[in-house]
Amino acid sequence: MVTRFHRAKVRRRELSQGQLGHGSINLVPLVDILTSIVFFSLVTYQGLVAVLTSYDLSLPPIVVNAPQAVSKPDNAQLNLLLAVRVSNDGLLVEHSEEGGFRRQIKGLDSTSLDTLQALMVDIKAKYPQNNDVLVIPNDDVAYDDVIHVLERLKVAKYPNVALGTKARQT
Repeated sequence: MVTRFHRAKVRRRELSQGQLGHGSINLVPLVDILTSIVFFSLVTYQGLVAVLTSYDLSLPPIVVNAPQAVSKPDNAQLNLLLAVRVSNDGLLVEHSEEGGFRRQIKGLDSTSLDTLQALMVDIKAKYPQNNDVLVIPNDDVAYDDVIHVLERLKVAKYPNVALGTKARQT
């Protein structure tokens, strides 16, 4: 039978061993803290997201009178505001030419992408000073389709391509 004295003696021996450094250390809290640090570091990483910018296509009205138009040199032409909207139905190309330009391309298959590339090459030939394109994908468009559009814009020699967002519908 275990007496009270015997239990106290065993307890004193256990405590003295813990003080001499023979005890164990609990690593679970340390692992939990390190896991939390790694998780929140990955979640809050911004990366290249901060580099991408979007532009609002609606410009304030500009009044141009005759002396301003004559004094402008030829190389100071206003760049187009060129946008490609990507949806599951197809593509919509718009730019801010006088009167506006709007061209709908049905579908997202290879023939539609060929048509987009040809149209963008034509616009580049007409406005060679324009290097900027804004790509605005809908929320339900597949990432692969957006990448195909970006590749075709690169082939059409547009070096400055930005991804934009549209206002989400409520």
